[in-house]
Amino acid sequence: MAKTATVTKWGNARGIRLPESFCRQLGISAGDKVSLTIEKNRLVVAPADERYTLRARLAAWDGAGAPEPEYDWGTPVGKELW
Repeated sequence: MAKTATVTKWGNARGIRLPESFCRQLGISAGDKVSLTIEKNRLVVAPADERYTLRARLAAWDGAGAPEPEYDWGTPVGKELW
């Protein structure tokens, strides 16, 4: 189903609004990244391939920023139970 949209100016860029029915069909929501290409003088909008599952993110993680397994708080200074 073809629909029309008006190109608007947003700062130094131009934008169009995507109809909700198109977004549902593509599985995209506000804030999602999309891929833009030009094919045969037509603009093609598709969901970006940047959606990672938690499993994929953890598989790619190198461990940087992980907390130390233990932390030395020093000797007791009050009535702490160790």
